[in-house]
Amino acid sequence: MNILTLLLLVLPFTTNTTYQDNNNSISGHVSDSHHSPVPNLRVELLNEVDTVIQVIKTDGSGLFVFRKLSDGTFQVRVQTAGTNYVSQTKRVDLAKPHGFGAAFEEIEFVLDTNRAASSATKPGVIFAQDVPDAARKLFAQASDLITKEKHDEAMTTLKRAIEVYPQYFDALELLGTEQVKYEHYEEALPFLTKAIEINPRAYQSSFALGVAQFKLKQVAAAIESFRRAVTLNEKSVNANLWLGITLRQTSKLDEAENYLRRADALSESKLPEAHWQLALLLNQLKRYKEAADELEVFLKLQPDSRDAELIKKLIKKLREEAKKSTLRLRVSGSLR
Repeated sequence: MNILTLLLLVLPFTTNTTYQDNNNSISGHVSDSHHSPVPNLRVELLNEVDTVIQVIKTDGSGLFVFRKLSDGTFQVRVQTAGTNYVSQTKRVDLAKPHGFGAAFEEIEFVLDTNRAASSATKPGVIFAQDVPDAARKLFAQASDLITKEKHDEAMTTLKRAIEVYPQYFDALELLGTEQVKYEHYEEALPFLTKAIEINPRAYQSSFALGVAQFKLKQVAAAIESFRRAVTLNEKSVNANLWLGITLRQTSKLDEAENYLRRADALSESKLPEAHWQLALLLNQLKRYKEAADELEVFLKLQPDSRDAELIKKLIKKLREEAKKSTLRLRVSGSLR
């Protein structure tokens, strides 16, 4: 068994993590530039593939809390439709202290009101449409159903909203991203594709479409979607990560390394998946020492990996292979 086969055998890549009930939580406060609380704003909790998994609204004091969370990487996004504020997103890493107990994170959002100066670059800017009241009411009902985790009812209601107004971007995007969340990739494709046709600057739709295409093994299309997502939001950790992964799988290794390292830098070297994928890539390039280094970083970030012992053996094997390669180069050089 060669090194690459062994790497793939113990692959712990976690983008398909299923979030189970737990005791972890994320709480936060939303205020304006004068530090006055902003009530009744939609706050979304997203998983590591940018899929919304919980929705809540800020209370009268601008506070919100997400409970029953597992360990993992999340994003919290404050949506600002119908206001003069700019949407804002923050990344949160949750991990139980010492592997047990509960993790609590508190985050603060101070919203910018200068929408005109930010609209060209902020991926969270809302796409404006003159939506019929009947469709808008159905969308609000569907959003409420999603908050209550009534997925099937929400999907039916969103489809009714789209029947009323077929160009309804928000409904198309929410329906498509929810289908991706529940791994209904085929069903998601037409809704996300149409959402992007209506709003070509839709980062969320572009990213979710890339995930669906990747899962359906439509690799070339997935690369195009992830490229669009990175263009729309170049600071997105997940868009850079997934583009790097997809490029690596098509053997575009130099370009893949660039995006994987960018994802790692944007996450401040706290993204285990980036180091795992870099190890796979560097092994393909026969840069064995660097591959071993990346695996060591992966284990530091994810010490409770179920394959930890096997990965340690792999690190040793890679370092042995690196020494052999160095020796071969020295011998080859001395014979010239």
